[in-house]
Amino acid sequence: MQNGWVSGTFGEAARTRDRAGHSDPDGHHVSDSDRHARIEALLTQLRPAAEDALRRMAEQLVDRPDTELFGDIEYRLRDAAHDLATTAHQTGLEARKKGGTRGRASCARGAGRTPGSTPGGPAGL
Repeated sequence: MQNGWVSGTFGEAARTRDRAGHSDPDGHHVSDSDRHARIEALLTQLRPAAEDALRRMAEQLVDRPDTELFGDIEYRLRDAAHDLATTAHQTGLEARKKGGTRGRASCARGAGRTPGSTPGGPAGL
């Protein structure tokens, strides 16, 4: 990347993002203050889960003797981190759902005829 320009498939998206700032999930321009507010709201929702995960990790580390600081404890720490990541992902998805969508939803195209199960013609013939 040189001077904000990228070649290839993602080049136009990168140039647009560099010029226009941030976009919401639907591709609409979002001001920095709106983006910051959304981030802060998500962080506020995630803090209790993060505190809980960090507490569990700290307790695991403090309660173990030096001879047990490797092995099973590593899996327990990883599991706590994965739980937090799952919570963050789910919370982020729910925050987007609450935001709704902009504009009208497009209509789905009707299904065509069901193809036959044997070669040679439509079903039912």
